[in-house]
Amino acid sequence: MSFSFCPFPQRRLFGFSPGLALGPNLALGITFSILLTPLPSFAQDDFFSTVEVSDDGKQSIDQSFSLIGWAVQKVGYGLEAPGPLFSRQQRELNRVETSLFAQLDVPLPDNSAFRISGRALHDEIYRIKDNDYTYDEVNEFRNRYEIRDFYFEKEFDNGLYFKIGNQILAWGQAEYLRVTDLINIEDQYTFVQQDLEDLRLQIPAALLNFDLGSWSIDAVYTYDADTNNLAPELDEFDPFIAFRSNGTFIIEEVPEREQEVFFRASTQLASGELQFVAGEFNDNLPTLVRLEALGSPNPRLYFSQNRMRALGFSANWVEGSWLFYGEAAIHTGKRVRPNLETFFKKVGGWDEKEQLLSVLGAEYNGFENLQLAMELDLIHTRAHTSSMLLAEDQIGAGVRAFWTPLNQRLQILAVWSELVGSTGRVIRVSADYNWSDTIDFGLLWVDYQTESDSPFVPFENNDVIQLQLRYSFQI
Repeated sequence: MSFSFCPFPQRRLFGFSPGLALGPNLALGITFSILLTPLPSFAQDDFFSTVEVSDDGKQSIDQSFSLIGWAVQKVGYGLEAPGPLFSRQQRELNRVETSLFAQLDVPLPDNSAFRISGRALHDEIYRIKDNDYTYDEVNEFRNRYEIRDFYFEKEFDNGLYFKIGNQILAWGQAEYLRVTDLINIEDQYTFVQQDLEDLRLQIPAALLNFDLGSWSIDAVYTYDADTNNLAPELDEFDPFIAFRSNGTFIIEEVPEREQEVFFRASTQLASGELQFVAGEFNDNLPTLVRLEALGSPNPRLYFSQNRMRALGFSANWVEGSWLFYGEAAIHTGKRVRPNLETFFKKVGGWDEKEQLLSVLGAEYNGFENLQLAMELDLIHTRAHTSSMLLAEDQIGAGVRAFWTPLNQRLQILAVWSELVGSTGRVIRVSADYNWSDTIDFGLLWVDYQTESDSPFVPFENNDVIQLQLRYSFQI
């Protein structure tokens, strides 16, 4: 539930507390603390239990022609006043969003297939309320259309599988921290309020899968995958909100290399699965690469995606009603945030560090219609110095309960997450009722809590309650 983002390699976001007057140095420091603090991802396959992802990247292509989709109406209410810096400054409606999603699958000759899907969104809130929404809020976030899947896939007679185009490649086991799940970017316009199918975003990629003995090998190449989608100017989760009024220019530069490569080797064990993952890639969140004109009224901050590498493994195994899983990886080239005292001394950008990420989790399925899960997360930064904002060892945790009474027509999901680094916590409760084969009703409540010295304080007043009506169709 990737504030990492935004997690859910990590996530982040944040800014400035209502009524708090911050100097430019403090405002900038808080902003970047928010922008790049590791956050829970809530992005894995089983979190919302509605989207299935194939372990080896292969999808069934022996299907008839199909068109599926859904129309969704959401109405959200902000339970607290975010503060004077945001477009919405009061307790009031914050979303009247209508969206339409459609997906077309076309089988082709010779065991191949084509898929295209897209989504269009329109939020009427900017017409209903008198708030002075920015251009980017209205046109980038509140009203947009997206091409999601757009790929061709083929399986050859020798077992070789190939897929090219816009696609999602979900690796790893963890729910709250991206350790070996390295490939896809995320929708972080909001934090923990998205549906699972809307959280991960497709990227242009080529996947090659083949078997080597008892191992399944995946090789992935991506180009221009871009960054996570962050909230636009003055929106409720604007990561740069703290210094919008300081005249600071934020400039994003294209990374030196836009190509990324990833490899995975996975095998089935007697009661589980083992995977090894490696990759060279750009950080999904832009980080500060240099500062200019610090003495002027309009300092310039340059951001880009830093080049990173990762090597790790993940495993899961079953014991009776228990499912255990774990992940560990080393990430190199991670730019880390300095503290406020040294922030403006880093004119050449933030320091690059090596981080060790690890996860240990368990799920219990021994109750009827009830699943319980718990996860512990750790980020250890090697060669840690006193100039860094966060501690050498950052610990996080998450607990999840998923209940499906009434013959599974009602689904209630409750999540409590302690953010990595002890910067705050999030509570998310949703209830979805399947009225019929085509109509579902939903209710969502999200509560954000932060410590008094947390960089996420500006967003603690973004608590929300949301109603949803969904109509599904299939041809």
